[in-house]
Amino acid sequence: MVHSLTKYLGGHSDVIGGAVITANEELATRIHYLQKGLGGVLGAFDSWLVLRGIETLAVRMDRHAANALAVAQFLEKHPAVSRTLYPGLPGHPGPRLPRVR
Repeated sequence: MVHSLTKYLGGHSDVIGGAVITANEELATRIHYLQKGLGGVLGAFDSWLVLRGIETLAVRMDRHAANALAVAQFLEKHPAVSRTLYPGLPGHPGPRLPRVR
């Protein structure tokens, strides 16, 4: 899995970073080799910026989810929109998801 630290984990638009996560030991060894050889490691300050962003991640994600639900509810009622698919809406055909607080 490749994850951007810049967008959600950083949260303040002041750091550029990413993470590669795998349960495959052979792939992890190859990535580690490249990481050491190419220097693709965050510095101490950049790491601190990501840790600072993680502290507010839950609050920011709650707000993201609430805003997405509000947009979906608006679109669901809009006369120009024929169908709205969003997992948080009661009529969504997929599995039930927990409601946003």
